[in-house]
Amino acid sequence: MNELPSKYSSVGLSPEDQHKVITSGPPKRPRKPIEYTIRTIESKIQDAVTNQTYQNSNYIDEDIEMVPMDTDKEVDAISSYIAYCRDSGNLSSHSHDEYLGDDMMIDEHHNNITELEIIEGNISFLVVDTNFIISHLQIIDELRELAIEFGLKIILPIPVIQELDGLKNSTKIQSNGGSGEMLSGVSVGHLARWANEWIYTSLANSSTVVKGQKLSQRIDRDAMKDDAILDCCIYFKQTHPHNLVVLLSNDKNLCSKALMNDMLTVSFRKDMTAELIASMIFNQNINTFGKLETKVSTTVHHQPAYSHAYTSPPPQQQQQQKHLEPSKEWIEAAQDINGFQSFSEISSKVYNEIETILSSALHHCMKAEFGDDLDLIRDYDNSSGKTIAESANVLIRFWFPVFQPYFSPLPGNFKPFEETGSGKSSHKTPIFIQQPTTIKELYAFVEFWSTVLDTIYDAIMGETEQQALEVLTTRWKKMASSSQMH
Repeated sequence: MNELPSKYSSVGLSPEDQHKVITSGPPKRPRKPIEYTIRTIESKIQDAVTNQTYQNSNYIDEDIEMVPMDTDKEVDAISSYIAYCRDSGNLSSHSHDEYLGDDMMIDEHHNNITELEIIEGNISFLVVDTNFIISHLQIIDELRELAIEFGLKIILPIPVIQELDGLKNSTKIQSNGGSGEMLSGVSVGHLARWANEWIYTSLANSSTVVKGQKLSQRIDRDAMKDDAILDCCIYFKQTHPHNLVVLLSNDKNLCSKALMNDMLTVSFRKDMTAELIASMIFNQNINTFGKLETKVSTTVHHQPAYSHAYTSPPPQQQQQQKHLEPSKEWIEAAQDINGFQSFSEISSKVYNEIETILSSALHHCMKAEFGDDLDLIRDYDNSSGKTIAESANVLIRFWFPVFQPYFSPLPGNFKPFEETGSGKSSHKTPIFIQQPTTIKELYAFVEFWSTVLDTIYDAIMGETEQQALEVLTTRWKKMASSSQMH
């Protein structure tokens, strides 16, 4: 039997074999190319943080970076991270009254802003998912600029704002499949914070294009996560049957659900542009509903901006049917201020009457704004029997979502509290919450709370209630004047 060639064999190696390279073991597999997707995302975000590389010079707030995800793998990495956080419960919903985080508190702008708004025509509602606004903020912003030309309204569902608020401080790290790469929550947090700031700036400038879903704009109040986003789409489809509703999402599962509900969807495609998206949606709208006459209104914002989950308009005085005037007997009884023996007695009576009426009025406002959801708001006392201090804190806590629109038309920037700082640094303190102890304090107390109540009643109450309040404010002022005699 022939021996294997070896220098240790009896015959040794032949001269030919002595010059050969001999290997052993199975052949090595070719090395796979290194996957740089996560590294590229991290690098782009860090570059934006350090060098402000991706700012949109046409946007009002030049501090907002709009870092694009340019490839399928980059988009999938971001979408997978958000899906992971969503499914693991790391983006759990906040209470309804707090789903706008501190970064979403609206600063006040007093410059006149003129903006066009399409009120009739081929209007399309674009419902934006979290992964889409984080990955394609530049495209969303360009769609905002194209809104008038193509009849677009950008809708931000409640869970999207909740998720952005949760992501902006994220520290989670998620593996990118088997590649060994890890996507940092800090980097995703930067993207979420920039998206948050973009929404904040749009709402602060009373955008007629960018709107937030209201608490009342839901069908299934128990829907969560991506089902809540789908519920937002279905709501707008049902309430606007002659408009197109389109979901913008990179979540394949959510898009499948939308398609099963006869909803159009837009997901990332290579070389996707805002103008291409807008034109395709506009053409689909015309194919579906025909070419409709476009009507545009001009909106001039003179007053401070406001927001609601967003974005409920200022309350309008309700149209009243024939009303009953306060009875003559009640008016005469209210105007009778005799019988008080001391200043303390007058001050106590005024304080208690204002306390009762203020508590009832604020509860009426909250019920009108939140409806059945009022029971779901954390730590809100659903009764109308609040102290003045408690009512003052309700005004502060729900200033932006409820009360600011009531007071914005008042001259002199009147506010029912004391405020230091502005925007995100604002600090609000209740005032006029103690029973007056001097005549001067009583005058100021009556003047302040009469203004607050007049403003609220003018906004939400009927003519009968407004007339009754007028009688009472006159009574309080007379009582303050009569206190000088005691």
